[in-house]
Amino acid sequence: MSSGANSSGANGSGPAAGADSAGTAGGSATLAVDGLVAGNGEVIALDGVTVTAGAGSITAVLGANGAGKTTLLRAVSGLIKTRRGQILLADHDVAGRGPEQIVRAGIAHVPEGQGVIPELTVEENLRVGMMSWRRGQRADRAAALEEEYARFKPLADRRRKLASTLSGGERQMLVIALGLAPRVMAQVMDLVVRLSREHGLTIVLVEQNARGALAIADHGVVLNLGRVVASADAATLAADVALRHHYLGF
Repeated sequence: MSSGANSSGANGSGPAAGADSAGTAGGSATLAVDGLVAGNGEVIALDGVTVTAGAGSITAVLGANGAGKTTLLRAVSGLIKTRRGQILLADHDVAGRGPEQIVRAGIAHVPEGQGVIPELTVEENLRVGMMSWRRGQRADRAAALEEEYARFKPLADRRRKLASTLSGGERQMLVIALGLAPRVMAQVMDLVVRLSREHGLTIVLVEQNARGALAIADHGVVLNLGRVVASADAATLAADVALRHHYLGF
């Protein structure tokens, strides 16, 4: 998501698979979320969240599945109603406005791509991805499948389920297992950096790959169960061993 300039945005974003973002368009501006409470139905997904994305900077929002990352972007974009709190774009509160009004104010939301075939099962997706293997590699398909299932236990548990039933994080695991993520994500991250540096966009990036997101971000925020548990410059978060272990998975 970007603000006051344009946006791009990951568990749920980005110009290609694996990143979800929002940003500002039309000149660099600070995007500040203050005490935001939002959710779906009776479920509170964000409980007093405060995040500030400095003008022309990249802010990575990180956390496990269910932490509230996607809800944050959807609330800022006006796709879900907020219950309390402010969403300030250059000191103008846009909380409660509709998506069209928020876009006109200068906030754009770029949801993540998926890179999987939702009508096929997890295993069928993996087998399709192996169809391009050279003849000598084909005998290794069964072993390769088991290797990916060992690496991504949730995929092993859901190998017979349709990809459309997977959570955002599980879909990203499948994209990685398909071998698409490293190349595509490098291109996405490079694009995000260029948008920020060359066009002065204020970007909020939601991305499952915490290591990659922090490598390009200026600032990072970690969510857990709808609350901010850490907020610091990206290098500090990346170096915090305890934080990485408990919340970021690397």
